[in-house]
Amino acid sequence: MTSAIDETVGLLEDEAGVARACEAVESWAKAGRVEDLVGLAGALESGADPADAKKRGRFEAVADHVEDQLALAEGDLAIDALLELSLRARERSVEVPRPRALRLRAFASRLGYGHEAEAFLSALERKGDRAEHQELFACWMHEVVLRGASLAGDARATRFGDALAKSGHALAGLPLALRAAEREAPSYMPLYGDKGLGRAIDTLASGPMSARTVPPPADGAAVRATRVDDARVTERLVSAVRPWAEGKSGKVEAKVFALDPRVSASAVGSWLLRALPLESTTATARLDVSRTGAEGVFGPLFSAASNGGAYSSGLGGAYGRLAAWTTLGALVGAPADADVDAIAALCPTAAFLTFRAPGPWFHDVAWDLGALALRPDGRTVAVLAATDAE
Repeated sequence: MTSAIDETVGLLEDEAGVARACEAVESWAKAGRVEDLVGLAGALESGADPADAKKRGRFEAVADHVEDQLALAEGDLAIDALLELSLRARERSVEVPRPRALRLRAFASRLGYGHEAEAFLSALERKGDRAEHQELFACWMHEVVLRGASLAGDARATRFGDALAKSGHALAGLPLALRAAEREAPSYMPLYGDKGLGRAIDTLASGPMSARTVPPPADGAAVRATRVDDARVTERLVSAVRPWAEGKSGKVEAKVFALDPRVSASAVGSWLLRALPLESTTATARLDVSRTGAEGVFGPLFSAASNGGAYSSGLGGAYGRLAAWTTLGALVGAPADADVDAIAALCPTAAFLTFRAPGPWFHDVAWDLGALALRPDGRTVAVLAATDAE
């Protein structure tokens, strides 16, 4: 007798069957048929034919949908099933190979969207002591925080954070609650499933905080800008836009200048940007410049890092958060080993501009980013410009 799993796989003999198979997956998720979903994932992986590119693409689409539905489904059973599924390799049911790290970040993003903080903490109690799940839980924890839930003070999250620090994990230094500079981060988080559209509309209607900026002064005193070359600082500056830089059409300009005489924070404006020898701005007659706080810079940096650009994949929420703080730290002149709170402490004494320069360097599209930070000493300024479009 043909099983429901076999029947669903059989639908993929032609393109029209993909929609029907996905409908079956959704109905199983709503009915709590977790074992069937896991069984279907296995059948799709084993049954995909690497030699048949078109058919493999159909298998990939449905296998992705199975993983999405498991991640978004309510209940511990579905979460635990996804955790176990994360340990299985996917090689046949994908057109382009996916590193395990990429899969884990995708799972964490969906789990963070689909579940409240308590679901994460409960799963952490059940499965968090397993070394093979550490990376997924580390990413999931910060996906929860990035969506606005504080885990600070929770003993379970604190113990796990201490374990990450002991193992030297890259995410161990990120706080378990959003800092002031990160208050826009939730508005940049991806949305999934049936509820995603409504929430996206609400987010667009409210708008990011960085849209409410103060026009900068257009004129200022003459200043001499001297390039400061430091490859280590440049590497940190580009952390948030590295996905763009590594894409097929991205461009990045990251520079630090020494200023003479000293510039006061209140005087920072478009005139200072014009005074700097930058490839991204010197060839255009028009500069769109706004003064903003650290949050107005962190938000676009986080979006670029976590979501990627027009032709590049992002790092996911957790590692995007880490990259954004790394870049913000370099902008304000924090030491390379400064933690998030040390970077945050410098932000109120720095002055920030965001800018766009429609012209030959930028493309005047969504994937344009420009940020300037006058550091607290008033004698150095850091600039990051990036674009990812043709």
